[in-house]
Amino acid sequence: MLRTFAVTVFTLSLFAAAGARASTPDEACAALMEARGFLVAMIGTSDRAALDDLKAKVHAASARLDGVLGAMGRGDAGNQAKAAAFRPTWEAFKNTREGEIIPHLYAGRVAEAKAIAGGIQAERMKQMRGVMACK
Repeated sequence: MLRTFAVTVFTLSLFAAAGARASTPDEACAALMEARGFLVAMIGTSDRAALDDLKAKVHAASARLDGVLGAMGRGDAGNQAKAAAFRPTWEAFKNTREGEIIPHLYAGRVAEAKAIAGGIQAERMKQMRGVMACK
């Protein structure tokens, strides 16, 4: 019984240590591009079930990016600076996505959603990719 407990504690500590490692700008870029890809796919569909599915995927990728940024904030000074520079634009991007683009898509106003996505959101995307030096 004690041996099983010790093995369990050791195994859990390995997973905790792996989860506590600092993330990298490449991981941030991957999550950012994943969230973007799902949002672009949302713009390309009018099917309500597909919109719901893609919206959930956008939110999951965004949550991953938020986690990566948090881990970068605990990493080396260079990554901390990148995360700090990235966050304000990322928050503005998410707010516009949630407050404007997604509601437009659900209301069938695709042209309005595309205009925002191709305007301010494209500028923000360029800025965020530049901060993280995305490839």
